[in-house]
Amino acid sequence: MKKIGIILAASILVFGLTACGKGGEKTSEPTNNVSIGDTNGPVKTQQKQSKSDTKKDGGSVELPITTNFPMFRLYIDGPNYHYIENGATNLFNVGGIRFIALTSAEGMKADKPSEILDVYFKDFKTGVSVNCRGYKPEKFNIKESKEIEINGINFWRFEGELIAKTPSLETSFYTVGYTFIWDGHPFQITGVVVSEGQEKEHIDEITRYVDEMVKTIRDKR
Repeated sequence: MKKIGIILAASILVFGLTACGKGGEKTSEPTNNVSIGDTNGPVKTQQKQSKSDTKKDGGSVELPITTNFPMFRLYIDGPNYHYIENGATNLFNVGGIRFIALTSAEGMKADKPSEILDVYFKDFKTGVSVNCRGYKPEKFNIKESKEIEINGINFWRFEGELIAKTPSLETSFYTVGYTFIWDGHPFQITGVVVSEGQEKEHIDEITRYVDEMVKTIRDKR
């Protein structure tokens, strides 16, 4: 009987040790879950970076409309404003608030870009007058100007105001633009804020658009 009892006790001990060994194998499984979590970490970081980049790009300028300068096959991209063709001056227009004018005509000459505002003032005035809240453009008052090269084109960038009048009133509108000569012909792009309040956000918008538009000038659509 004692031998049988010893054998039974030994069998129970061996069975218990075997069961403990199997339990040790199960404890290794959660290590795999931690490893998966580590590999997913960089993906989440990349997603956050992507959203951040998108936010930065949200303030970029969009120029979805492609058109040409009047009478020439010289192309430029512009903003999603109402587009008006009007002789030697075409406009991207937001009625009563602001506009960007493209001015060019055959047979006009200028020796240098800084002369072009005078060369084209009559054509510019005729083209934009109906968009100046009843005022008639009289002259440009240029406060800052500089020569600048963009994409191989020499520009004269100007900034100041457009003086305009009614029979009894005089006012001034913020103005920014560029003049340049292409293949011997003068061209002018002029952004003007005509709102009564001359709001800073409109001035900033027009300046940003005009500065980006000149970078898209080309002779192929």
